[in-house]
Amino acid sequence: MPGAERVVLHVDPACPWAWLTSRWIRRMEELGEVEVEWRLFSLGVVHLEEGAPEPEGPVGYSGPSLQLLAAARRSQANQGVDRLYTALGERVHRDGRKLPDDGLLEEAWEAAGLGPGGVTEALEDAQLWQEVLADHRRAVAACQAFGVPTLILDGGEGPGIFGPVITEVPPDDEGRELLRDVLRLTRRGYFFELKRDREGHPPLTRP
Repeated sequence: MPGAERVVLHVDPACPWAWLTSRWIRRMEELGEVEVEWRLFSLGVVHLEEGAPEPEGPVGYSGPSLQLLAAARRSQANQGVDRLYTALGERVHRDGRKLPDDGLLEEAWEAAGLGPGGVTEALEDAQLWQEVLADHRRAVAACQAFGVPTLILDGGEGPGIFGPVITEVPPDDEGRELLRDVLRLTRRGYFFELKRDREGHPPLTRP
């Protein structure tokens, strides 16, 4: 896509805010505005006690699903992550199912076209968790990431920002405007934060 912005989006399957942002950025990719590289981030690691060592295996509700996303990337590159993250998100954030759930993981894996029988093997592969941690560390190193969604420009080499946090996926024209706004603000090195209370704003929409 000539002229499209190359962006990296770090996600954790447990986060509803990252899910909505991912649906917006994915739509922007369909419209030719961006090229998205999907990377991982562990909220379970973030929530460890200060000074705790990095876990040797999956932690938190989303730990096993993050390991599966690393397996999907190993198998089918960026598109594998996209398909599996979408399949997971539809079940968790649209249908209200809970992580971790072996049945949900198996179902999402097959829905993403990754073939039968891969979940158990992936969850037993300790190296995949190291790949999750590597993505997590890259986000922290790039922009002191502390949560998701975290968006990093220039294919992961440019400035990054937490957000945007949205309560619904905007229509296409508004989505394009939002993208331009986010890109402009993120590229301003002096810009730090805009924030407001969510009370009184539309409820979380689950596409």
